[in-house]
Amino acid sequence: MRNHNVMDDGLSRQAAITIRAHQLLSTVCIAGGAQCPLLEREKAEEILDQVKGDPTLTIRLESNADEIPHYTTLGPQYYSQLDRQEVFNRKRDLDVLQRLGLVPGSVRRARYLYELLFERIPTPDGICAYDTPGWEGCRLARSGAYESIRAQGWQAVVYSRSEEEMQQYRQRNVAQIDSSQQLHIRPHHLMCLCCWYAGGQGDSPRPNDTLDEIHHRICQDPDVPITLVEGTCQACDCCDGFHPQTGRCVHPGGLIRDYKKDLDVLQKLGLMPGDTMKARELFDLLFQRVPSTRDICGYGNGVVTAEAWSICGGSPDGDPRYELTRESGIF
Repeated sequence: MRNHNVMDDGLSRQAAITIRAHQLLSTVCIAGGAQCPLLEREKAEEILDQVKGDPTLTIRLESNADEIPHYTTLGPQYYSQLDRQEVFNRKRDLDVLQRLGLVPGSVRRARYLYELLFERIPTPDGICAYDTPGWEGCRLARSGAYESIRAQGWQAVVYSRSEEEMQQYRQRNVAQIDSSQQLHIRPHHLMCLCCWYAGGQGDSPRPNDTLDEIHHRICQDPDVPITLVEGTCQACDCCDGFHPQTGRCVHPGGLIRDYKKDLDVLQKLGLMPGDTMKARELFDLLFQRVPSTRDICGYGNGVVTAEAWSICGGSPDGDPRYELTRESGIF
């Protein structure tokens, strides 16, 4: 039975936007002023308006490359009437997907996708155009339109929180942490706090969360109850990857891997979402059951299987800062 309290816009649900993979580049070129022939301007502007207003929107990238049948079913007429532009577009699709480390049908949230796009594809030249006779492609691929938007960063395309708003949320969040009778924290953030603390070396506010303020609160009151929650928590509200309108995390370094970390920590502790323990007892249990970040952040084997499953801090064998805090204690 489906819980009606959960959100229905998950990555495995129907995507809000569906486009061919190569058209993701087209949206950027059109944002840069080019009259891209591969995507209608009206559709591109609609997509750009949507992602500028909501970074949680899911985008599905499609390709028809795997729809081509066995050659015996095509016959000479197919090749005599071959749509050369469509052949080019199939290659564009697969070039884009290969660079992004994705496959046809992949669904990602808008911020993740455009941030990855700008990281992996600096120019459409070599994807949308070539010097090969018959494969010249789009004459606008070398116009600089795409590059002009990429130089501004993903914020030029996708919704980005203002510094003023994030500071307002930080102030509100800190007041809540100081006054709340109990704290609500996602399980893997307990480990983030330990890595930051590093056995006593870390003692200053962090720009993207309020874990420092939570640490000060539990030091003042080691018996304050902590309720473990899945998803965004009391430390997240001031993050640039927090979307206030939905409460979702859209940070490219977070996303689904952090949901797995939450569940992995809960499993190691033998607890469930909603379980509550005193701070001192909870950290004692954490240090007893989780000796290294390798067990959680490194997935137990330190192997990175994909970009979305990268290892926090790049420490596949475990972050020594966590081990320092485990030795020293958090209080």
